[in-house]
Amino acid sequence: MAIRVIIADDHSLVRQGLRRYLEMAGDIEVVGEAANGVEALRLMENGAGEPDVALLDIRMPEMDGLEAARRIRIEHPGVGVIMLTAYDDRQFVVEAVRAGARGYVLKARDAEHLIQTVRLVAGGNMVIDPQLVVALAEELSDAKVRDRKAETLTAREVEVLQLLAFGHTNKDIAEQLFISPDTVKTHLEHIFEKLGTSDRTAAVAEALRRRLIE
Repeated sequence: MAIRVIIADDHSLVRQGLRRYLEMAGDIEVVGEAANGVEALRLMENGAGEPDVALLDIRMPEMDGLEAARRIRIEHPGVGVIMLTAYDDRQFVVEAVRAGARGYVLKARDAEHLIQTVRLVAGGNMVIDPQLVVALAEELSDAKVRDRKAETLTAREVEVLQLLAFGHTNKDIAEQLFISPDTVKTHLEHIFEKLGTSDRTAAVAEALRRRLIE
């Protein structure tokens, strides 16, 4: 029985090329194509039905591959997600794994590598491109350290973060908490270090992701 695959990439030429390579394998059938994550999910619900594997580009309009992977993990847990991307940034790899992806393949790899990855993921295996395994291990280790640091946020630092999330300036925060602007700046430096971020926006986003604030 053929492995059923859907492809989601916002470039039609890429989708056509992937379809051609995959279907040359003989045991893989491409049952649908989508230009973004929204269309991919719609295909699973109304069009192609639930495939064995969803091949997703990370960067797509409307809904990117990471968000689509998270939705698929919840709504279609039996589908194996493979991220196909031109980016070898370690953070992309970590986010893909956290989103539920079972495979991560660089577009620079050859067709045979992709075909083998599809077969392995369809069989329930996890496949990370060999070039990225070390980077993934290092990033996950660093993430554990950051998580432990985040657990040490003080009550005052959480208050500062919450006010940041509401869009308050350092001066506003100082006035509301009855502290000096310099103290606010010091709190922010500690927050950035503990969350592994470098600016206010990233700190708020990370705090929301970890549900440290609401």
